[in-house]
Amino acid sequence: MLKVGYVGLGAMGSSLSKHLTECFDLTVFDRNPVAVAALVAQGAKAAQSCAELARSCDVIVLCLPRTSDVQDILFGQNSLAEGLAPGKLVIDQTSGIPRETAAIAKNLASRGVAMIDAPVSGGVPAAQNRKVTVIASGSDAAWATAEPVLHAMTNSVFRCSNRVGDGQALKLVNNAIGAGYRMATLELVALGRKMGLGLLTLVQALNNGPGANFTTRHMLVGVVEGRSTTNFALALMLKDLNAALSLGAETASPMPMTTGARGLMQMGFNLFGKESVLDDVIPLTEKLSDVKFKIDDGASHVLPVEMDEADLLTLIDRATMVCNAVAVCECVAMGHRFGLSMPQMARILNVGSAWSKTSEIMLPALASRSAPQSGCTLADAQTALATVVEQAALFGIPLTLPNAALNLMHSIDNMSKDQDQDFGMIVEIFAGTREMLLS
Repeated sequence: MLKVGYVGLGAMGSSLSKHLTECFDLTVFDRNPVAVAALVAQGAKAAQSCAELARSCDVIVLCLPRTSDVQDILFGQNSLAEGLAPGKLVIDQTSGIPRETAAIAKNLASRGVAMIDAPVSGGVPAAQNRKVTVIASGSDAAWATAEPVLHAMTNSVFRCSNRVGDGQALKLVNNAIGAGYRMATLELVALGRKMGLGLLTLVQALNNGPGANFTTRHMLVGVVEGRSTTNFALALMLKDLNAALSLGAETASPMPMTTGARGLMQMGFNLFGKESVLDDVIPLTEKLSDVKFKIDDGASHVLPVEMDEADLLTLIDRATMVCNAVAVCECVAMGHRFGLSMPQMARILNVGSAWSKTSEIMLPALASRSAPQSGCTLADAQTALATVVEQAALFGIPLTLPNAALNLMHSIDNMSKDQDQDFGMIVEIFAGTREMLLS
């Protein structure tokens, strides 16, 4: 039986590693004796040190907060490296920094030790039920050993390339897109509520229209039903967004939606504290917009003379769809510049929090080297954003991300005088030229 070691028994690591006790000879290590004892009770062995764990195992899995923690536990005092021998494999499930992870892999390779990165997307409940998504990258030989270990933890495992670090980069792309969706959608829903629309009406319209995305299908449905949809720490989301923006700077990729989402989430973290979770962006948006999502608390119920309720729902749906498209394009362009495969991004991004009806159209088109068609002209996209921004000013809604998208539309307008052109051309803004993204 393959001997597997697992280091890092936090909420996610404990949830993932428990599945390994069913298939492998598992040894665990963590500074928290309670977490170790819980795994031992399920059949694992406890190592007294990292070096001891490394000596006794063929495969060592790491699930740590940051790449700096991976560096320390591999090469610091009483480290794994003291027990690693040629032929062993390290699987890094940390949501880390791609280039630093690649450097760690190079260091290990010089010792004859292979490595793959395999970050996890999804919350603890999903990990407990084998429903998280793992995005892995590494050599063919390393993958052959790692694949059964990863499949023991979840039913959803993807390998995106043979270059270590690409899995982490693709997860950053995924999380940045999802963050853009989340904050833009919440801002637009706040506007609809402030203008008198009921939350259920808004959520149903968005989920039945082109603006549907992971947030409308999950977080907003949870708000309607009065339940939480994620306990993911806001601090960890900020970490990932900071890393995504660093990758954007490294690749000279403009990322206005991600920048806006990161700024709003930082406000939430500062307001609600270090224990805040991703669900806290809902009360954050309520505070910033001075409106309650679920409670009819005297919203204005004042529509422009030329607009009825159906018009407003269509407007918010279209504005959400445009914001979805901007979030997708800026992030996949960054991923492309980093060296990620467009077909692999298209294959993987549409199964998780980066999904939207817009991504379903745009990503396969880009993967097949076709110009994406959103079904919305540049003029219509610009009009929708300009209208919601105008109404937001009247009703006291910040609308940070739709404003960023509108500024982008103005930039496109200066580049193209063809107002009837499909606004899917926004990929050109982020990639430099369409030919670059489709190469």
